[in-house]
Amino acid sequence: MYQASSGPLCVDVLPDLPPERSTLHMRYKLMSSVVIAAVAATASPAFAQDKRTEAADMTAAISRDLGLSPDQVKRLGEQQERAIALDEQLQKELGEGFAGSHFDIKSGQLIVNVTDRGLLEQVKGAGATPKLVGHSLKELGEIKSSLGSSGDPHGEKREISKAQGTFAAIALDPVSNTVKITATKEQSGAAREAAAKYGDAVSVEAIDSLPEPTINWMDGGDGYNGNNCSAGFNLRNPSTGAKFLLTAGHCLNTGQVVNGQGPVFFGTTNESWFPTFDDAIIRNANTGYWIQGPWFDSNPSNGPFNSFSGWTDAPVGTVVCKAGIKTKFTCGTISIKDEDVTYSNGDKVNNMTRHSACVEPGDSGGSNLSWIGGKFRAEGVTSGARMRVKDGKKRCLSVFGEKNVSWYFPIADSLPYYGAKYGVTLW
Repeated sequence: MYQASSGPLCVDVLPDLPPERSTLHMRYKLMSSVVIAAVAATASPAFAQDKRTEAADMTAAISRDLGLSPDQVKRLGEQQERAIALDEQLQKELGEGFAGSHFDIKSGQLIVNVTDRGLLEQVKGAGATPKLVGHSLKELGEIKSSLGSSGDPHGEKREISKAQGTFAAIALDPVSNTVKITATKEQSGAAREAAAKYGDAVSVEAIDSLPEPTINWMDGGDGYNGNNCSAGFNLRNPSTGAKFLLTAGHCLNTGQVVNGQGPVFFGTTNESWFPTFDDAIIRNANTGYWIQGPWFDSNPSNGPFNSFSGWTDAPVGTVVCKAGIKTKFTCGTISIKDEDVTYSNGDKVNNMTRHSACVEPGDSGGSNLSWIGGKFRAEGVTSGARMRVKDGKKRCLSVFGEKNVSWYFPIADSLPYYGAKYGVTLW
């Protein structure tokens, strides 16, 4: 297990709703708007009163990282809000006929895969762009399982699996309608065998190094427990008033003390899950000092505070941004969902979301958010990234002119478990 440090505590809370489960995506679905709290736990609780500039912060970050004008960012937010609602609607309406989806940032359209030609008009009539594909989610899911995926960790019950993955990562890719294998040179033989066995149902991505959890053993910044990790989202139990913090599991051990800036005691880790999952929950045992609410810090740890509301489980192609003590506030797009990732130390985490925002050591556990309907929405907590070394430090790939490859553990998977056990909800 790894240790994390505490400083700006950005946490989210779950809606007090029963978790829904489906065949491939047992995701906790939000059916009403609720206030999410991303807390920035700093040495001075008075920071919570500072002016919030979420729209300006988000626009600036997306403009910088995606090369868009402010007007384009505004239009993109409106398009994504519509696409996410449409995605949830069509998953329910199409049932087994739904074969995956992704948001096309160039056209602003939601692309929905179907295997039945008879569903094309239904998708088009709903307002999405239909795409006839050759492989159903059921078929691809079975192939993924046969290649070493250890099942579906969504939901209220958990069990740690120490089994190492055969590949760096494996996921269902809606853009190519394949099981996407990410493999190093050493893993290429097994990847070629899989491609030969399953034909066009499998695609292979070659990489030169394994991903790594972004815990910070070298670089500082503001965080908790020595600034090794970043806080994620504030949670609370609306019945008892108890307050909690959600962060990455690889940052903490169960029972480990967490101190914020100062250092000032925050609480003791109730549960920590890693590998297989990558999240942890800490109860605030010092509520007289630490103020929590629906906020996160866009310039950790003492920069502008931002509010957000609700959470999303956004489709591939959606813009997301992350807050962390090392690289602060960076943005990118979702490229793969439900990806099983094996890190360089052999630990495997299932069902993560891959995206292209810059992530480096120290950012682990931090908030990942979408920007929908003019508001931030919680997406998950930072887990790791592919990185290279420059001047003795691990840096994200964009530093070397390459596309970033980063992951977060979805809040859609954390909320059902912790909600059922601790009664926590979004703020």
